[in-house]
Amino acid sequence: MESAPTLKIAFHDLAPHVRLVQHIDAGESYRVPPRVIYDHELLFVLDGECEYTIEGQKLLLQPGDLLLMDPLVEHSCAARPGGRFHYYAVHFDLVPLGSPYDFSADEVYLSHDYGSEPFIAVEPDLTDRPRVQIEDFRFPRMMKTAGREGFEQLFRDLWTWFSHRPFGFDLLLRAGLLRILVHAGRELVDDQGLRLSHPQTDRVGRTVRWLQEHLAHPLQVGDLAEVAHLSEGHFRVVFKEVTGRSPSDFVVALRMDKARELLRRGGLTVTEIAEAVGYPDIHHFSRLFKRHEGLSPSRYAASTDPST
Repeated sequence: MESAPTLKIAFHDLAPHVRLVQHIDAGESYRVPPRVIYDHELLFVLDGECEYTIEGQKLLLQPGDLLLMDPLVEHSCAARPGGRFHYYAVHFDLVPLGSPYDFSADEVYLSHDYGSEPFIAVEPDLTDRPRVQIEDFRFPRMMKTAGREGFEQLFRDLWTWFSHRPFGFDLLLRAGLLRILVHAGRELVDDQGLRLSHPQTDRVGRTVRWLQEHLAHPLQVGDLAEVAHLSEGHFRVVFKEVTGRSPSDFVVALRMDKARELLRRGGLTVTEIAEAVGYPDIHHFSRLFKRHEGLSPSRYAASTDPST
């Protein structure tokens, strides 16, 4: 299968297009024969168990599990003998890809007899859809959720909106799926965006706290590695694994966050704010700020001033 083009987007650029929401409560005969999908699927297990085979690897899904299936990944599944499989599933694109790449879920996913077909043939016309990836964050393929009731309500809302199609249902679906992704993200990372499960999270967290106290100073990656007590090469790898960003990108993001805070607060000139966040060259600061925010620092300050 030819590799589709890859489109990388920032986390804040997510704008999901929900194509299909399913609520399935099936018995032991439930199965999905070998197939691939062409968008993303997010599946949340309510009750029962199901054994998945994903690219040759076995995975058992149980109540409270959240599964994220990427496009063009071969998989199949079957419920346990004597059991059931009760779940919600959502098919979606991370961003709208436009009419040339759209397709009907009814025709592609719902027109098959999954109980009897030995496999689901690949749709050649859909394999060249752009494969969208989040650049600065990666959800795991499967996670065991802690707040099961919260997820169940969020998926129930999606199912209700998809089924009844109230006014603005497409916007409700987008907002609802974003809430699910945020809910999942909060179980994976702390308030600083650091992965909770990584063995080096404490070390990187110490470095981030040091960074926040020294934003006004010239910073090199070697300085951060020294704070973390790691070699520079190892630090770069560990930092990206824990935060999803390179050290330099993370520093810029922190500085822009601080700059926005100071601009909203008022009382300082743009030059003073630039120096406070580590940019003695105001022209460089202004260009960088506009690239991130779409507004110059002075226009941003004016847009947040309630007196204007």
